[in-house]
Amino acid sequence: MKFLKIAISAVAIAGFATTASAQDTGAYINAGVDAFEFDAYTLSGKLGYKFTKYFGVEGQAGFGIIDDDDTIQGIDTSVGVDSTFSGFGIARIPTGSGLNLFIRGGYHFTQLSASAGDFDVDVDVDGFALGIGSEYSWDGKNGIRLEYTYLDAGSDDDFDIDGGSNVYSLSYVRNF
Repeated sequence: MKFLKIAISAVAIAGFATTASAQDTGAYINAGVDAFEFDAYTLSGKLGYKFTKYFGVEGQAGFGIIDDDDTIQGIDTSVGVDSTFSGFGIARIPTGSGLNLFIRGGYHFTQLSASAGDFDVDVDVDGFALGIGSEYSWDGKNGIRLEYTYLDAGSDDDFDIDGGSNVYSLSYVRNF
């Protein structure tokens, strides 16, 4: 089932990217850093398309760069995000002077890893994602984006995972 969800998301994102490049309007990319609970960090990129100035879609991918390392009772531990992939619908509120506020909702697939001493575990979580943020463009093509996204972890019977993760992002925006 997860493979089917990933395949559908990949086809949808590829289709939007093809449409965006064919029309040469409304497409954008982002590159930035995501902080998961300010403990683990990923480098991320977004590929999006604005159908109108109010509505669009975007796909996001991130790969872990910094894990949360700690020593607990003399045992070295590490927890981090290996990768995350998401697809979103996005609604914007243009406020003028290059500033947009937005809300986005979608679905994510995230792979986490943890180690403590000689024990290693990988966990795949997926669930709904909801975010808010602002984007400022200083010249119509280039800008900066600040956002918050909540990633629902669903539930996992093997690892007692409930709840989710708070993700804070800062990225460069390039509009085409």
